[in-house]
Amino acid sequence: MKPTVGRIVHYKDTEGKTLAAVVVHVNPDTIGMVNLSVWNEFGAPFRVLNVRQGDGPGQWNWPPRV
Repeated sequence: MKPTVGRIVHYKDTEGKTLAAVVVHVNPDTIGMVNLSVWNEFGAPFRVLNVRQGDGPGQWNWPPRV
């Protein structure tokens, strides 16, 4: 699936925690690279830029479907 602005995704921080995020920009020159607005476990927002899709720390991915 192609990321678009406003989509909810999961962001894995450098400690391996999965956090809620929203896509705020899609880089048109790089497939799967986005800027995110992320909320930590306390509800405090922060931004991460030029994030690649994947399952590792510092990457975003789609939430699992149940």
